[in-house]
Amino acid sequence: MKFFYNLERSEFGEYVTIEVTDDQNSGIGAIVPERKKGENYKVIMGAIEEYRYIVEKASIEDTFNIAYSLSKHFPNHPKVIFAIDAAFKELYSKTYNIPLEKLLGQENIKQCKNSEGKKIFPEEYGFVDLIKVLPQFDNYTFVLTKYPKGEMYEVLKALSTNYKYVEVLSWKERLSI
Repeated sequence: MKFFYNLERSEFGEYVTIEVTDDQNSGIGAIVPERKKGENYKVIMGAIEEYRYIVEKASIEDTFNIAYSLSKHFPNHPKVIFAIDAAFKELYSKTYNIPLEKLLGQENIKQCKNSEGKKIFPEEYGFVDLIKVLPQFDNYTFVLTKYPKGEMYEVLKALSTNYKYVEVLSWKERLSI
C-alpha cells in the first residue's frame, strides 16, 4: 500500500490531505486543524508520519480494522485516524465496486432536516464504523462538513444517510462556530 500526504492551502488556512493507493485505485482523506482546539498542521503531519509504517504495511483486507490498529499505536489523533479510515473505505469501495452508500450507509438516501439535538462531527470520533452505528442509540444531528476540494465528501455523504438529521457546513462556517 502506498501512502502520501500533502499540505494544502485554502481561504481559511492550511489543511492536510492524505491518499492511500494500491496503484490502481485510491482513497482520499483530509484533516483540517482547528486552532481554537490547539490543533495545527505541524502536529497533524507529525501524527501522520507516526502512522506511516502501519498504513504502508496494511493491505486492502485491513480496511475494516485499520482505525483500531492506528488507535492502539497512537490514540490521541481522532481526525487523522478518521481521515485514514475514510481513505481506506473509499479505496475498498472502488476496488470491489461497492457503492459507499451500501458499504457505509443506506442505499435509499433520506431527505434530512436540521435539528437542535446533539451534533456529531464525525472526524472527531476517529472511527468511521462508530459514526455508522451512533444513530441506533440516539437522535443525533450529523454535521457534514464540506472540505475545500471535496475531500471525503462521498464517505461523509454515505455516512449521513444513517441519520435522521443532517446539517451541512463549509469549513469556513465550521471554524467560525
